[in-house]
Amino acid sequence: MAQRAFRNFYWGFLFVMIDFRINGFDILPDLIGYAFFVAGLNLLLERNNHFSQARTFNIIMLILSIFSIYERPAENTGGFNIHIDFIGLLTGIAALIFSLLAMYHLFMGIKQLAEEYDASDISAESEQRWKQFLYLQLAGFGVFLLILLPPLALVYLIVMLVISIALTVKFMGFMTRCGNRFSEI
Repeated sequence: MAQRAFRNFYWGFLFVMIDFRINGFDILPDLIGYAFFVAGLNLLLERNNHFSQARTFNIIMLILSIFSIYERPAENTGGFNIHIDFIGLLTGIAALIFSLLAMYHLFMGIKQLAEEYDASDISAESEQRWKQFLYLQLAGFGVFLLILLPPLALVYLIVMLVISIALTVKFMGFMTRCGNRFSEI
């Protein structure tokens, strides 16, 4: 049962962490990723309270992610044009907060599970992965600070893309290791 839960988390990270759009449509919709997280957490609800809380926040994220399936592509008008969508901004801030809460409780649930089964390496890695997720999300806001320096913002975005892909691979590998370690529960 736990191995299936961690397999769902594996796929959840793929869909949530990778944002690839064609004509504004998300090819790997976050909605599917959060559905994978909820399905996995349903299997671990009884293990500890963190998994229960993570499930609640992932359900909220599943609902919020409906609004991000399609995002109108930025229009290239040839000039410098800043358009602020306050509803989108508020939705984005709410999504960031709930996403951080969801992943905090997921990683802390894994940490607590690992401690119950004397898997100190998994426990330590879970805390490390949480911090990496947190720093990545906070660094994502750095691009807004660089909006007035487009060349620097472009370099920053490329670096963030590379780091995001690397961390996605690490998170997915961690979920695979957790599934293998806890396959008997």
